[in-house]
Amino acid sequence: METASLLVHATFLPFLASIVCSTIGSSTATKSHGLVTKLIHYDSILSPFHNAKASTSDRAIRAVENSIARLAYLKAVSESSSSDIRGDVIAGDYGRIFYVNISIGEPAIPQLVMMDTGSSLLWVRCFPCTFPCFSDKPIFEPSKSSTYSPLPCNSSYCVASTGHCDSSKNRCSYEIHYMDTANSRGYYALEKLTFVTSDEGTTEVRNVVFGCAQAINEPAEQSSGILGLGAKKISLAIRLDSMFSYCIGNISDPRYTHNQLILGKGAILQGYSTPLEVHRGLYFLSLEGISVGNKKLPIPPVIFQRDQMGNGGVIIDSGATWSYLVRPAFEPLKREVENLIGGKLKPFRYGDHPDWLCYIGIVTQDLIGFPVVTLHFSGEADLELDIENVFHSTEDRKFCMAVDVVDGKEPGVSSVIGVAAQQYLNVGYDLSAGMLYFERIDCELLED
Repeated sequence: METASLLVHATFLPFLASIVCSTIGSSTATKSHGLVTKLIHYDSILSPFHNAKASTSDRAIRAVENSIARLAYLKAVSESSSSDIRGDVIAGDYGRIFYVNISIGEPAIPQLVMMDTGSSLLWVRCFPCTFPCFSDKPIFEPSKSSTYSPLPCNSSYCVASTGHCDSSKNRCSYEIHYMDTANSRGYYALEKLTFVTSDEGTTEVRNVVFGCAQAINEPAEQSSGILGLGAKKISLAIRLDSMFSYCIGNISDPRYTHNQLILGKGAILQGYSTPLEVHRGLYFLSLEGISVGNKKLPIPPVIFQRDQMGNGGVIIDSGATWSYLVRPAFEPLKREVENLIGGKLKPFRYGDHPDWLCYIGIVTQDLIGFPVVTLHFSGEADLELDIENVFHSTEDRKFCMAVDVVDGKEPGVSSVIGVAAQQYLNVGYDLSAGMLYFERIDCELLED
């Protein structure tokens, strides 16, 4: 077997040891007995979208396209000044990473909904429908459910959405918009949700506010709906004790099936903690700096802060695979990576992306000993990223840095902590306390 070619020098061995220790040291996890359900990655063998013939290149192209579109979505949300529930821009197909199996109504109708921390409404497709009612996707029929109850016009949710009301039927309607011309329209209602738990049991949550979508003009390959876990009043996260957590493992392995979501008081809030702020429905963190190994990069902390207009800042997101840094933060990181790898691996250009750092090689072989990249958050909370958090395979024997640049010359542009950077982490959201927790762990250790 060939010896790994990159950076297997004595000076890098402490960083390699820190990766190993940080992984081993997290093995004493507390298991939750709350509302625990599996998170199904788009490419997982558990996913209906799984394509056994998909190559590393196919999955990488989808991840790249997804991340670019998701960034545009987050930018659109950041630029929106509307507090109108009807005016929410939602992710749609832009953010197709993790799904959750739920059932709605009585009798329970199974649904596969996309988890989205960037929107707050839970909605599913409903009969009667003016959109194409695909036969391979279950459609919820309110008239057949004994637990369905439409929200009247005088409900607080209807008032919050400017009182848009169908007075002839005394029911509150909603309208939400996608990135393009697509939209979802329907009615607010109360219904019973049934979650499939990680131990293959079920848990019921009654009287949940949701959107019953009867008119949808949307991108193809959509799920049954969206499970919004944002911080607005209508969010299921707020209903369930204003806390939730998720654990993400290896997103490059379709056979990894231990990703999980916990809603409510059973959420795992352990490890480092840092302040969590909500702005325009998105979750923001206070990033103060970045280090590569022991070297603190020359990035002024103000680069990561929101300005007086609310622009900029750092978002933690469940819908973008890659992470993004504004250029004054990206360039120092890029230069340091180039200095460490330059001359040892051959670079290549991936598509029409001149800023991306891409090399010919295998991450787990050719980057042995590469120093840990640390994100320094407020409260002395250090998120250590190893090679699988920082780099992403794009083809066989080719990889790119899973961090891209976003130019901050226009309003609404923020840095983004994507899913690749959250691999091998349990991430907990305490919305009442305004805190985010993260702990490095193998998600399998959290299963009963």
